[in-house]
Amino acid sequence: MSATEAAQALKAKGNAAFQEGKYEDAVGFFTEAIKCTPDDAVLYSNRSGAYASLNKLEEALNDAEMCVKLRPTWGKGYSRKGLAEFRMMKYKEAEATYHKGLQVDPTNEQLKEGLNQVQQQTDQFFSMQAMLAAAQAVNKHPKLAKYQQEDPEYTHRLTEILKQIQKNPQSLKLIMAQPDVRVKEGVIAAMGGDLEEEEELPQSRTAAGPTRGSAENASATKAAAGVKAAEQPAKELTKEEQEAEELKQKGNELYKQKKFEAALEAYDEAIEKNPNEILYLNNKAAVYMELGDYDKCLAECQKALDKRYECKADFSKVAKVYCRMAACKTRSGDYSGAIAMYEKALCEDNNRMTRNALNEVKKLKEKKEKEDYINPALAEQHREKGNEYFKQGDYPAAKKEYDEAIRRNPKDAKLYSNRAAALTKLCEYPSALRDADTSVQVDPAFVKGWSRKGNLHMLLKEYPKALQAFDKGLALEPTNQECIQGKMAVMNKVQQLQSSGEVDPEQMAHSLADPEIQAILKDPQMNIVLMNIQEKPELIHEYLRDPKIKDGINKLIAAGILRVA
Repeated sequence: MSATEAAQALKAKGNAAFQEGKYEDAVGFFTEAIKCTPDDAVLYSNRSGAYASLNKLEEALNDAEMCVKLRPTWGKGYSRKGLAEFRMMKYKEAEATYHKGLQVDPTNEQLKEGLNQVQQQTDQFFSMQAMLAAAQAVNKHPKLAKYQQEDPEYTHRLTEILKQIQKNPQSLKLIMAQPDVRVKEGVIAAMGGDLEEEEELPQSRTAAGPTRGSAENASATKAAAGVKAAEQPAKELTKEEQEAEELKQKGNELYKQKKFEAALEAYDEAIEKNPNEILYLNNKAAVYMELGDYDKCLAECQKALDKRYECKADFSKVAKVYCRMAACKTRSGDYSGAIAMYEKALCEDNNRMTRNALNEVKKLKEKKEKEDYINPALAEQHREKGNEYFKQGDYPAAKKEYDEAIRRNPKDAKLYSNRAAALTKLCEYPSALRDADTSVQVDPAFVKGWSRKGNLHMLLKEYPKALQAFDKGLALEPTNQECIQGKMAVMNKVQQLQSSGEVDPEQMAHSLADPEIQAILKDPQMNIVLMNIQEKPELIHEYLRDPKIKDGINKLIAAGILRVA
């Protein structure tokens, strides 16, 4: 047998051991295969996957780097390297690796998903850092606290700016060149700099109008302006304007009573009295929208917009007209048009209500696009293609087909189960578990989903959750062999760990992070039970007869926290 043939035989044994969860054996077979053909990049990739499953991340990274070195145009090597770096919390390195991989293999789904996962983790990390820095700066500096009182969105905007700087340090120069002193002061404070709290810089009021040359003049001008504003009476309305306002109020009351024709007459009379108020046209548009006459609604809004410059309409009023048009387009199902109108409204008057409305319409648009894309027949075709790729061992291609099948029919539980199987073969256990969870959420009676979920919890060493999943499957189908065998495997594993006396750090970390385990450990009654068992281990048999305590004890045993002789 040639060296190449020997290596292939050993690789096949390694792959079989890997699929059975015997990762140490898999490492051994791949190592022997590498001795036969030390230039085979696939062998290093496979061994990297086995090391990663054993949580030996340094070794996994070394093999992945060798794989990339031997075969720099193969996306799988970059995927292995990126995963190892990600799990070692080397997020920048992982992101760079995934980008390099996508340069040589732009369509690789594993690389795309890996990059997305890294970016999400990085964004969360940056968001937490930026949010904390912004909040601390505002709490520490009275000047910034004052800005927050004036603008409730100030801390949020400062957080977004800090995130931008974290992602791209070069943007700091552009940000500090902005005329808004509130931004600059916020950034300086968040980065640990000092602020002069007493002196008010003249630039801080540039948005409100011209300023004097010194801080004293700026403060004096501001004070004088405040007195002048307080003393200046509100604009007196002419007789026609007063009558127009009364007619508008009349129209509003009729509108609330759903007397729409009478409301239109009142608004028309108001427009005759004061044709320079564009909000009367906007109110007419609201009536037409309630009547379902969307064309007339939009026509009235357009009349208002055509008069904005002639009437010197306030920006906020123009924004209201755009918002009415957006609401009208939303009701008619034209979500793209509604988004465009809300964006125009924000250009006129940037306020929270409009931003929220814009976000809601974007969600509606996305939901409609997904619903329009649904086609169960096409989903079944993609599922069958995915199954063929799966049988051939081409798991990335299988996953891609299952992705499309799910987009075409997101309410089919078996599609998520199939994709979970492909992801499991690709060692993407957390993603596979999410799909298994989704499959039983979509169809709680789908036994295959419960067995899949149980097996994935076992791979992740979450033994209490694995037992729960298998039990739920058996409650639906007591003779299901996958659930029976899976439950036996978990119980044997727990017994093996109990007998060995060894502590598995990964299992312990998963267990202590489990909210259910945390709740059991915080329970006062359970604490007394555990103390009694610690003093007299033989009491455990007595406690196991108590149905109220039995379940908690069994979960702690399965989690590896409570050990019994």
